[in-house]
Amino acid sequence: MNNIDAKIKRALEATDADLADEFDGDQSMMEMVLDTFRGTQKWLTFLAIVFGIVFMAGSVFGIIQLFKAQDMHEHILWGLGVMFCFSAVSMMKIWFWMQMNRNSILREIKRVELQVARLAARLNKD
Repeated sequence: MNNIDAKIKRALEATDADLADEFDGDQSMMEMVLDTFRGTQKWLTFLAIVFGIVFMAGSVFGIIQLFKAQDMHEHILWGLGVMFCFSAVSMMKIWFWMQMNRNSILREIKRVELQVARLAARLNKD
């Protein structure tokens, strides 16, 4: 913790200490993942997880069918299907990581808002 963080923490009153502790420090990877399942877009996260699982199952099925195919036409069709499913899974993962990044940025913005509010309150007292 650097010097400015220590000053801000000392400036907080007892009523704001629990709020500051909530935004203090970095989250672990598990906390970041669980945060995507909270809030207004949790249904979209569940939907993305379900579609990711469906497309992954489709890619496994497509790979199996690709090796069972007899002629070149079937190989091309199953190969395109597998590439589409892998692309869809990749897009779901990218979206999921973007959601985690969004939540992390919002957390930092809230931390800055708290610091600005506390500073404004201290300046108004003086």
